Amino acid sequence: MNYSLGNMLGGGMIGGLDPSAKAYIDAVVAAGGTVSGTQRNAINTFVKTGKTAGWYSSLKRMYLPIWAAAAPNAIDMVGLTSGTFVGGMTHTAGYVTTNGTTGHFLSDVSPSGAGCTLNGTGVFALTTGASALSLINSQRYFGAQALSGTTRLFLSGSHNTARFASIGMNNGSFLTDFSAGDQRGVQFLGRNTSLSRFVLLRASSLLSNSQLSLSSDINSTTPMCWLAGNTNGVISGYATNTARLGAAGMTDGMAQADAEAFTDGLKTLWETCTGLTLP
Repeated sequence: MNYSLGNMLGGGMIGGLDPSAKAYIDAVVAAGGTVSGTQRNAINTFVKTGKTAGWYSSLKRMYLPIWAAAAPNAIDMVGLTSGTFVGGMTHTAGYVTTNGTTGHFLSDVSPSGAGCTLNGTGVFALTTGASALSLINSQRYFGAQALSGTTRLFLSGSHNTARFASIGMNNGSFLTDFSAGDQRGVQFLGRNTSLSRFVLLRASSLLSNSQLSLSSDINSTTPMCWLAGNTNGVISGYATNTARLGAAGMTDGMAQADAEAFTDGLKTLWETCTGLTLP
């Protein structure tokens, strides 16, 4: 097995690991990844903290593409299924990047298929870059919809006066979030009621915004896409090649306070495992 020496010293190779953390680490190693002692402990702390706080059970898919190779990068931490990298993707230690024209990442299922519900859905991405990202509203960090426009769920860049343009969740309405500025961080678009949704951006500080948005329909057929958008099977709206994806996933109906705690935990996990930092 391709564990580092740090995993083999003192109390056994995987002693003290939460079973969910152990299963994910085993899957990464089996797919050719190398997990250091620091990374093993960070994953274990993330899982244990989430279970104690109650938000871990809300995770339906979570991908951590930090392993510099497609096979381990595609593994879902929660269920150990795999998504698919498509087109021009580069796998670097700590993140993946798109060529901006064909490269994207697809989950293995739609939000509904993953266990999200009409009034309980969340999609997230940890996106960073060499400098401040400034995607426009034709360029998407993530998104998917089925044939009906009422199933839309997208997070894009925005123009000039706003940081993000978002559609959904489970709604055709277009909304904007936050004043214009750096788009890097843990981005979370969530809903846990039928009446409103919220957007979070977690970097060195937290931005949050809740807006009225009635839910109407949920996507049950089209896989969620990151670094582009998936409109009923047609991929478009690619992010630029300056965007670096360090984590991605879907949740069911996390309350905003739980989502805030989760994004903080994810930031710590990624920074500890990679040695990189969000701005």
